[in-house]
Amino acid sequence: MELAALAGQLTDPMDPVTLVALAGGKSTRFGRPKQLEPVGPNGEALLDITLRNALRAGCTSAIIVVRPEHEKIFAGRYANDPWLQLVVQHEARGTAHAVMQVVEHVQGTMIIANGDDHYGEGSMRMAMHHATHGPPEEHAMVGFRLANTLSASGPVNRALCGMNEEDLLICTEEVEGLVAGSEGTITDAQGRELDPEAVVSMNLWVLRHSLSGLFRAQFGSTAREGAEYGLPEVVHAAIARGHCFRALRTNDTWCGLTYPADAELVRRTLSART
Repeated sequence: MELAALAGQLTDPMDPVTLVALAGGKSTRFGRPKQLEPVGPNGEALLDITLRNALRAGCTSAIIVVRPEHEKIFAGRYANDPWLQLVVQHEARGTAHAVMQVVEHVQGTMIIANGDDHYGEGSMRMAMHHATHGPPEEHAMVGFRLANTLSASGPVNRALCGMNEEDLLICTEEVEGLVAGSEGTITDAQGRELDPEAVVSMNLWVLRHSLSGLFRAQFGSTAREGAEYGLPEVVHAAIARGHCFRALRTNDTWCGLTYPADAELVRRTLSART
């Protein structure tokens, strides 16, 4: 079903939730704009599938953060979707910098998602349920099993999550060079073995409006000229200030685009799920 037609079937909830899709990355390792790579059974990009899943879950608006050189391409692609708007990230300075470009356009809760990741429809419903039924001041992160987030094409980096006994996020740790061994083991770039059941963040977040002012404040106080400004930096600062982030555990299997070879793997995965 076309996104515009699907959006027309939905009714506005009491507290609208906006999907913010991050599609302003450089795609350095992939070699071309991976947010627009046709991988779905009907030629959809992963971004199209994320938008569709968000609409089905109950989102009534979406903002896509794009690079300046891709603005016309995205504008043409989604010209018939009035519920969707584009915001240009003029400098590719990370995920928090991207979200900072849109917070002034959103008054309610945001669901943040990467434009080149497939999270699964269940994970998006989980995020939406927290957005509409969770405590109004409690943010959330949809956490994936580490074993469900690896690439067969090469090493990946993941944000390992630390939680307390109540499943509230305490911290995240960026772990680089993760690969799966032949016996199911997972090691990082230093050869350290990690638990396949460890919870990792794949940048699927539920952020309340109460967090919006911290993006620019944290950027102004800590960001160096030209340095990358990522969501973990804002999350760590928010936790230190008393904000709560619920860890929502999903058993969905992630797939996404990091390396060129991933495209065919994602096509096969998505085809098998239809």
